[in-house]
Amino acid sequence: MKIMQLFILVLAFLIIPQTQAGVLLEPVLGYSFTKIDPKDSSADNGTGPSLGGRIGYQNLGFQLGLDYLQSTINVDENRYKEDLKTSEFGAFVGFEFPILFRVYAGYIFSATGESKYDGGLGKETLKFEDGTGTKFGVGFTGLPFVDINFEYRKGKFGEYKLGGVKTTEDTDFSSFMVGISLPFVI
Repeated sequence: MKIMQLFILVLAFLIIPQTQAGVLLEPVLGYSFTKIDPKDSSADNGTGPSLGGRIGYQNLGFQLGLDYLQSTINVDENRYKEDLKTSEFGAFVGFEFPILFRVYAGYIFSATGESKYDGGLGKETLKFEDGTGTKFGVGFTGLPFVDINFEYRKGKFGEYKLGGVKTTEDTDFSSFMVGISLPFVI
């Protein structure tokens, strides 16, 4: 009889945690407030929509995975002739508490940006490349199927190209995003 009880206990231990585990799929839609700060000129501010998603693994509230975010930033400075389009790839870890909120942090391992820019010689292509950074977020999970997220991202682009000229000076960026997401665990 004790062997049967031990078998049931081990089986319950192996099965119960797995009922909480699954693949996390989470589309994200937000609005970003961004600051681009080149070392050789004044900082530029802008706002615009962001769209992306996360894919990963979730078990007992712990989350781990990859994320992608694409933003279209309307920069206030009139030197930018078109919106600045950025994209970021990153990895994240997080924890969803049983009641009302979650926290997460991530590392941006690839970030780029592109726009048309008037550097004094007419309209030229401006490309930010080799970007890295970090992100921190808090989400309110009290609504069914929808999370309301507040996320802060900070990093730097390692180089930029204006026209045909490549510059390896760092360009800092920071962004605050308010967004919604639809997390699915399957």
